Amino acid sequence: MFSYKMRLVCLLLLISGCSKQLEIKPEVFISPEELYKDEAGVVAGVTGVYRQLLVLKRSDYAIVGMVGTDEGKTTIFVPTWGPYWQGFSAVNSYSLLLTGQNDVVQGFWSVSYKGIINANVAIKYIQQAPVNEALKNRCIGEAKFLRALFYFYLVQLFDGVPLPTDADNPDADRDGYPRSTTADVYKLIIEDLQFAAVNLNSKGANGQDAGRATKEAAIALLGKVYLTRKDYANAKMTLAPLLTVSNVSLLPEYKDLYVEKNENNIESLFEIQFSNETDNTSNMAGNTGCWQIKSPSLPGGGGHVLIPTDYFYNSFEDGDLRKDATFRSVFYDENGNLVDYSWWADVGKPHVKKFDITAGVSVSGSLSSRNMYYLRYADVILMYAEVENELNESAIALENLNKIRHRAGLADWQGTPDQEHLRAEIMLERMRELGFEGWRWFDLKRTGTLLTETKAHNIDAAPNMLPKHLLYPIPAKEFENNPALKPADQNPGY
Repeated sequence: MFSYKMRLVCLLLLISGCSKQLEIKPEVFISPEELYKDEAGVVAGVTGVYRQLLVLKRSDYAIVGMVGTDEGKTTIFVPTWGPYWQGFSAVNSYSLLLTGQNDVVQGFWSVSYKGIINANVAIKYIQQAPVNEALKNRCIGEAKFLRALFYFYLVQLFDGVPLPTDADNPDADRDGYPRSTTADVYKLIIEDLQFAAVNLNSKGANGQDAGRATKEAAIALLGKVYLTRKDYANAKMTLAPLLTVSNVSLLPEYKDLYVEKNENNIESLFEIQFSNETDNTSNMAGNTGCWQIKSPSLPGGGGHVLIPTDYFYNSFEDGDLRKDATFRSVFYDENGNLVDYSWWADVGKPHVKKFDITAGVSVSGSLSSRNMYYLRYADVILMYAEVENELNESAIALENLNKIRHRAGLADWQGTPDQEHLRAEIMLERMRELGFEGWRWFDLKRTGTLLTETKAHNIDAAPNMLPKHLLYPIPAKEFENNPALKPADQNPGY
């Protein structure tokens, strides 16, 4: 249950010298006045905001953006596991259980707002902290980046939402926050990311911890926001400088993106940091069917929760190197012996391999230390291609699209496709390149194709999907907790 009465939300989370990632320790509740009193407290307080992103992505809420699309689905077994799983599956099938009482919908909302409230507290108290201006502005930039990230999720999923930007507000604690307009939410997101882009450290800067938001991540996310708003001129102006910087580039081999030792690589702009520590693990390897071979530290087996659609699997051209890096079509038992599951419905279909832990250090599929990408440089290149195509610059769009195709081992696109044809091809490339990295639902919605493409290629969603499903329902608990919301504020159709 989310409540705005959360003054003691700052989490004392310490940063280690680990080179792999920003290491997040277990939560300890402490007052803002006590925490934000020196440099160590300021840094620890901001790290507490990252904690909420880890919570959002370590859990079942990570399926939002993946399933209920032409890219991913839940397996036929999931609804047979009980009431919770029926609601979980509804996020894919758009069944009658996709309501304001849905656990995934309510959880996604609640964790996002906890991150926002923690960011608001950090922004307020860092401004008052006795630390140097450079550190102060950098840490405020990190908090604003994360606040923008959470609000960007919420506004795409729910449209206009309550917009708390303050901390310690007794009136709001009593009266709640009304639903803001979509424009107002995006205005705050853009302002936060503009501040972050100016004040964050550059990727690779001395003293920059892996896992912290960087200038390049803020610029990329700002460009994505402009693209979502169809503000193509500002999207182009924002993204263009990233195409010529020296501290980010594509990894030469696509498959190397999904090897644990390569996390926080030169292509990664921002990724969620997991580890083997208690409560800092991810369950995505298990949910996507890790099927690791048994070893002294790893049990065999895997899950059958999320799988790619047949359409996604069959969308790759012959010779596309990304296909083998994305999917697992061969399965083993716990002793390392090949197993034929081709007879067994969804179990025998290809599974996603991007979260594979066979060569990692994870405890198990449901306790994985594998990081998750949020923004990659390949996404920037494809966004820029999309922007140029919408601005009728097809030659420049193709030039950037071909950068992605070259890495995939494919030949250049030949000829000069019209804008509509190239738009569709860029969207296909986004699915092939970024599959199961959490963007497909948002990409389809942005381009006005969520209903048509999902109904055409996701057999579970096709019978149920309606125009109302372009938005999620506002959680029922929010109406209980927020006096400023009225029944009429619920999204149409729910």
